Amino acid sequence: MAAFVLLLLIECRTYRTAKETHLHGVNWPAHDEFSPSPHHVFGEPVYKHHDACHNVLLTYQAFTVYYDDTVLAPRWAAIKLTSSIVDANSDFRRPARFKTDPHLKFMGYQYTTHDDYDNVDAASVHWDRGHMIQFDDARGYGDQAGLESMYTTNICPQLADLNQNGWLSLENRMTEFARDYRCVWIIVGPVYEEHPQPYAEGRRVPAPSSFYRIAVRLDDTGAVKAVAFIMPQEPIPRNADLTRYISCIDDIEKMTGIDFFHELPDEIENRIESEKGEIWPH
Repeated sequence: MAAFVLLLLIECRTYRTAKETHLHGVNWPAHDEFSPSPHHVFGEPVYKHHDACHNVLLTYQAFTVYYDDTVLAPRWAAIKLTSSIVDANSDFRRPARFKTDPHLKFMGYQYTTHDDYDNVDAASVHWDRGHMIQFDDARGYGDQAGLESMYTTNICPQLADLNQNGWLSLENRMTEFARDYRCVWIIVGPVYEEHPQPYAEGRRVPAPSSFYRIAVRLDDTGAVKAVAFIMPQEPIPRNADLTRYISCIDDIEKMTGIDFFHELPDEIENRIESEKGEIWPH
């Protein structure tokens, strides 16, 4: 038993920090609509400041989170969405409260609870517990997957006027991508200032300055398509023009210190990361 526990700790704390050798061709995963695997494509995103004492990769049933206990939040989270999954299990209802992932306690990482995100003065600025991977998207893979999306490892402090409006519209649009294009991969996460401050006085969870979302798919000709967005931590209306928030992946990498899609051939990686994509049509 002791050996098993030691092995589990080693596996959970091991993470690739070096850029992998690029492939000669694009190794695109099979479009298995009922399997969540893999949660990400073209290599696990690599955080350049990785520290095994503070960072851990958590693989859940429907999605993967790269958690950083220095900000008590994920640096990135990734999920595979398919047209068959996004509307599945819709009768499963969201629990009222978030829970702490028990693995964090077991492995000795800093963690948060539901109450760590309570509003100090709800009359002035209202903060939400903002999902990175939506509950509605995760639950398509089953009840347990939905419950895992309610772990505090999957949330960040997010202004209610962003979370319930402009950000929700962006989330829903990416869910529509899965309906329209059968299979897409989503990567999402927060962006922090150099010295992030707690979202409210007396709280310990830092507030991101903005949030990013990246969608990637394969088109009918075999070309890799990607579109990325950055939304600032400010009120954004639900009917906002999403094209205003389109970004290039290179900019997101600079802001976050994360290397995305490093297993792609250089030519393809450079193309999709340097160009601003377009919102994919219905």
